[in-house]
Amino acid sequence: MSDWQVTLRQTSRWLIIHGAIGAAAAIGLLAIGVIVHDASTTGLWFFLILPACTVVMLGQSAHLLLDAALFRLALASDSEEAALRSIDTRLHAMGLRRLQGEPRALAPRIAGTRRLLRRQYLVLSVTVAILAISLFEGARI
Repeated sequence: MSDWQVTLRQTSRWLIIHGAIGAAAAIGLLAIGVIVHDASTTGLWFFLILPACTVVMLGQSAHLLLDAALFRLALASDSEEAALRSIDTRLHAMGLRRLQGEPRALAPRIAGTRRLLRRQYLVLSVTVAILAISLFEGARI
């Protein structure tokens, strides 16, 4: 197995794990928020921001899982360039990206997934903070 295949395999495994964790955390935090929510102590902002954060986290988890699936499908290719071209072809077929002359290298693609993962965990932190503030305000009254 060549280096690019090892990198794709490890990255796809890593994306699957973090995508599943993000989705489970989003659903879990929304469930906790709904269960412990006291309508008399928190305002309407709680019902607007918490579901919005959950939707964003679920969307980013789906994006991570899509990237993982594309990386796994690219592993069937014989060369790195063919694998990257197959990713671009599939993204074009789904209407998500236009075909360009040369496929993007593997390193920028992995850097993009890391940026997406950082955004997902930022939204997770905001969601936890919102839930903590809501619970703190409910306990204080």
